[in-house]
Amino acid sequence: MDGSASVYPDWSHLPQLVVQLISEKVKSIIDYVRFRAVCQPWRSASLSKPCHLPPQLPWLIKLQWYIYGKKDDGIRLFYDPWESKIHKIHLPETNDMNCYASYRGWLLIAATGGRSRKVFLINPLTRSRIDLPPFITPVKHLGGFCDNPCDVASYPYIYFSTTCKMTFSMDLTDPDCLVMLFLSWQVILCCKVGDPCWTQVDVCFNSLGNLIDVTYYNGRFYLLHKKAMEIIESNKPKERTVYNFEPKIEAIYKYLLEGKSGVYIIACNFFKYDLYQFEEKPLKLKQIKDTSNTIFFLDRHLSLALCSDVWNSLDGGSRYMEDFCKPPAWGQAWTLWFQPSFL
Repeated sequence: MDGSASVYPDWSHLPQLVVQLISEKVKSIIDYVRFRAVCQPWRSASLSKPCHLPPQLPWLIKLQWYIYGKKDDGIRLFYDPWESKIHKIHLPETNDMNCYASYRGWLLIAATGGRSRKVFLINPLTRSRIDLPPFITPVKHLGGFCDNPCDVASYPYIYFSTTCKMTFSMDLTDPDCLVMLFLSWQVILCCKVGDPCWTQVDVCFNSLGNLIDVTYYNGRFYLLHKKAMEIIESNKPKERTVYNFEPKIEAIYKYLLEGKSGVYIIACNFFKYDLYQFEEKPLKLKQIKDTSNTIFFLDRHLSLALCSDVWNSLDGGSRYMEDFCKPPAWGQAWTLWFQPSFL
């Protein structure tokens, strides 16, 4: 036997079709990243944006990225609670900037305080980036409650003093995709990719009370108030529907959640949770008493509220709060849920 010959097969020379078929069997997003990192031929034979991966269980992001006076190395920490592992991802594009929200694998990045001319979305796995309007431009108004369509006096600057919630309506590459932000001080902003400025969705607080949560689903804004749900058509902002909850929902906290079947409300009373599905034909709330196949991922800071009714293969009936899932080493650091995705 020739001693110089290797007894191990050279896996880098597998036929490209075979490598592609193997890659399509990988279901974990981390395993897929590792698979593509084996060698250049494997990376070339596998898709950079695979469509076969099932929805992934969320990770947690540590929010305190930028510390004044300390050099930022661009290393961001993502914690996988189910593997109890911290993934370090180098994102130099985010140096001296902070993450304010996440949605479907994308992060909202802006400078501390929100005065930056650089506001963008980034996918930390693919490094894809989409620029958004800066927060220092005047905002337009949607809804007809403001006389000035481009109001400079009310909001000359948009300050991000706290975290916000983000959703978008479809694939970000679609020219009609609408990005929506909900600031914790009850302001709703939206824009399409390529817009020069943000548009503020006007809200009438006098009759419906404080705004608790917002989501955007199937071309409509859903505004959750204390005692009612307000529905606004994005293409007909003056035509609004208000549904007063009957029976009333008694809860300390309420969250709007998105699932594959529509819009949900979860009502929290300490450690008791009630789930409702919002039905529109006719308008009514339907309490879902059997939640054995539903898992909730909630964020106390309104960064992300996700109803994960797509993971029916898992043990259901569970609620995951970011305060209880982050590793002890992170202490009191704020975190938010991040659902990893290549798309």
